[in-house]
Amino acid sequence: MTKIKRIQAFALSCPTPGGAVFAVGRSAKRDMVLVRIETECGIVGYGEAHHAQTPSTIAAFINDALGPSLIGMDAHETEAIWDKSYRHYIATHGPGAAAVIGLSGVDLALWDIKGKDLGQPVYRLLGGKRRPIRAYAGGISLGFQPVDDLKREIEGFIARGYDFMKLRVGDTLEKDLERVSAVRAAFGPEITLAADAGTRYRTADVARIAEVCEAGRLAWLEEPFTPDNLPGYRRLRDLTATPLAAGENHFTRHELRTLISEEVIQFVQADCCKTGGITEILKIAALAGAWHLQFAPHTSASVLSTAASTHVLSVAPNAFIYEADVSAINAFRDELGTPFEIVDGTILAPDAPGLGVEIDEKVIEKYPFIPGASYQ
Repeated sequence: MTKIKRIQAFALSCPTPGGAVFAVGRSAKRDMVLVRIETECGIVGYGEAHHAQTPSTIAAFINDALGPSLIGMDAHETEAIWDKSYRHYIATHGPGAAAVIGLSGVDLALWDIKGKDLGQPVYRLLGGKRRPIRAYAGGISLGFQPVDDLKREIEGFIARGYDFMKLRVGDTLEKDLERVSAVRAAFGPEITLAADAGTRYRTADVARIAEVCEAGRLAWLEEPFTPDNLPGYRRLRDLTATPLAAGENHFTRHELRTLISEEVIQFVQADCCKTGGITEILKIAALAGAWHLQFAPHTSASVLSTAASTHVLSVAPNAFIYEADVSAINAFRDELGTPFEIVDGTILAPDAPGLGVEIDEKVIEKYPFIPGASYQ
C-alpha cells in the first residue's frame, strides 16, 4: 500500500515590484503554498494550495492539523481522505475556507502520487483525452492603467498567439467604461474580450455596469459582486445579455450548488487549488454540466495549478477555456517546474505520470515567505 508517511506545507513568496493594479489592489508579491506528500514506499507528490492572502496560515493548518490526521492512510483513497477531512475540519469546528484551501493542496498532491504509482497522467486516470485546450490571457495582468498601455499589452499577447483577453474592471465606472470601450474600438472583432470586476461593484450600479458590458461586447463579466450578493447577480442578469461568471470564491460543491441553482451565471470558475482539489472540482464541473453551464476554472499561482487545471479540462465535457497567467513576474510559474507553453492560443495537459510536473525544491529556499499583504 502507498501509505502516507509525511505531509509538509511551505509558504512561499516571490516579490513583484511594479506589479499590476486591479480591483483588490496592487500586486505586492506572489504567494503560494507548496504541499509535499511522501509515502512509505518513497513516492513524493506535490500540490498547490491557494495562498488566501495568508499563506503562512494555510501552511500551518496543513502542518499542524490536516496533515497529521492523514498519516498512515492509503494515498490512493482520495475520496475517503476528502470525506474524512471534510467531516473533521470543514463541516464542523473547522477554520472555514482555510480548511477547504488546505485540503485542495493535499488532494492535488495525492493525485500526483496516484498517477506516479500507476505510471499514468492524471487526465488518463480520470478518463480524459489529451487535446489542445483554448487559453486566454488572464492572471494578474491587463489592470488599471492608461488605455495606450493596455493596447500595447494586448498587442504583445496577440503576438504570442492569444485571441481571448480578460480586462480588469472594478475601478470607477467611468474609467472602466473608458478602458473597455477603447480596447473594443481598437481591436474590434479581432479579439474576444472578457472582464473581471473582482467583486467590487455595487448592486445600486447595475444599470451602469450593464453599460460597460455592452460597450465591450464582453464574452463574460466575472465576479461583479461579492459571493453572497445573489440579489445583485439576479438584477444584473436581467439587465444585460452579457453572460456572468463566478465561482472562484465559492468553496466546495455545496456553495457552488446554491450559485448554480440560482441561474445567475453561465460560466463556472471554481479553482482546484481553492475549492477542494481535483476530487471536488470534478463534481463541480459535473454539477455545472447538469445545468448546461460551461466550465472555465480559475487558476492559481504555479505550474502545479496549471497542470491540475489542464488535466481536469481534458476530462470535463463542458470544459470551455483555460486561464493562462500572463503576469510579468511569477517565479512559481517559471522556476518551480518547466513552464507550460501556449502554442497558437492553446495548451496541453502534461503527458508524464501524475500531474506531470518535475518540481525543483530549491525554490523552497529561494523564495521564503514574506510577511505582509499580497495586495497593497
